[in-house]
Amino acid sequence: MANVPAFDAPAAAQESPNVRTFWLQPVQYSGAKDASGHVFFRSVVWRWTWRFYTQRLTKAGRWFLWPCIAFGGYAITSLELQAYVPFAYAVGVWGAALVATLLFRPRVKARVEMPERACVGSVAPVDVDVEQRSWLGGIDLKVLPHRLPPEVDPQALEGALLPPLARGERARARMGLVCRKRGIHKIPGFKVETDFPFGIFRNYHFQKEDATLLVYPAFTPLARLDMPSGRRYQPGGVALASMLGDSTEFIGDREFREGDNVRDIDWRATARLNKLIVREFREEYFVRVAIVLDTHVPRKARASRRDNFERGVSVCAAVGDYLARQDYIVDIFAAGPNLYHLTAGRGLAYLDQILDILACVEENPEEPFHAIEPELMEHLSQISAIVAVFLDWNETRRAFVQNLRRQGVAVKVIVVHDGPCALDPANEDQRVTVLSSADLRRGVEEL
Repeated sequence: MANVPAFDAPAAAQESPNVRTFWLQPVQYSGAKDASGHVFFRSVVWRWTWRFYTQRLTKAGRWFLWPCIAFGGYAITSLELQAYVPFAYAVGVWGAALVATLLFRPRVKARVEMPERACVGSVAPVDVDVEQRSWLGGIDLKVLPHRLPPEVDPQALEGALLPPLARGERARARMGLVCRKRGIHKIPGFKVETDFPFGIFRNYHFQKEDATLLVYPAFTPLARLDMPSGRRYQPGGVALASMLGDSTEFIGDREFREGDNVRDIDWRATARLNKLIVREFREEYFVRVAIVLDTHVPRKARASRRDNFERGVSVCAAVGDYLARQDYIVDIFAAGPNLYHLTAGRGLAYLDQILDILACVEENPEEPFHAIEPELMEHLSQISAIVAVFLDWNETRRAFVQNLRRQGVAVKVIVVHDGPCALDPANEDQRVTVLSSADLRRGVEEL
């Protein structure tokens, strides 16, 4: 089996360019993108034409097409020169190339292995195992992603090359998908294509996958989070925590019930009463922290406000990562078009669950607190502290924080904003941490 080494991430993968930029640079188009995302071609006919031109024709074929069109146009308008003669030869070449593509069409069996999750700016590795099924063999084969969404780019425009394969032979190709934007992205599949023998037409075998790539927000791990918090009792805490660090409190004895742990049997009491008696415990007090994400982005907001929303999501991811390493119980509240509320316990690898929500949360043109506040108040008696990540500091957000503090909960406020806020955070009695885009680009390790 031939192994193709993984590619290194290009420097551009570390940036977050406008996804529309790709469509304004058709010279770099490799046929891997979905034409439905093109900014100009909206009709079915134009999409088919664009896909044929970019996916079926090679670069040499596109260069050969335009002289043929020029000769054909001149030949039908003038008889002074015998331009129809080279045009007829060209038509013969196109016909022979078309027949050859039918004979040498890739007949392969492909199996794709790709991750379910990735991070913004990272390269998701994809392995494709290819088995040749044709008697004619496979020559000049390469593997490419097919109709990628605008938020995901192929790492190498030319794809992953395969060695010549005889019938029954196998090879493995490795390629990379560069994740440009947070979210859930559909990956329709991959194709094994060849331009053999004339190098004019591409012909390919499409391997349908219908895979989903969940792209997490990028963040800098925190080394320290200054957050006042207490410890509160969690009813049913065993379902929320993994019994790490804290012991349980003995309540008393009771009769054995089906499902009880045999290790909890009190053998002395059992012998005395001549029936099974078990010791009953309740979970100790845990630190439970809530993360509240501000998703309010007005419909006509500037691009900088939308960028700050993405940075706010990254800050929430960093806070969630820190709390996961500290074995806290975490609640996360976010209200986009949908209300998200997750409660996860300690030691149960719940960071992935937090990042799953942060990958999906969307902007909200309305103020989100009317949806978040009732849900938050329902669980407030069990929450020790709240980390609120806002996109501005104004009267609405100050009133929300003051209401929480009146309930006796410690609140740490983080504002992701460029320029002056609606209200000056320096005038507040409690500290309000303001992070600019420059701060987050440098990397924030302490909050």
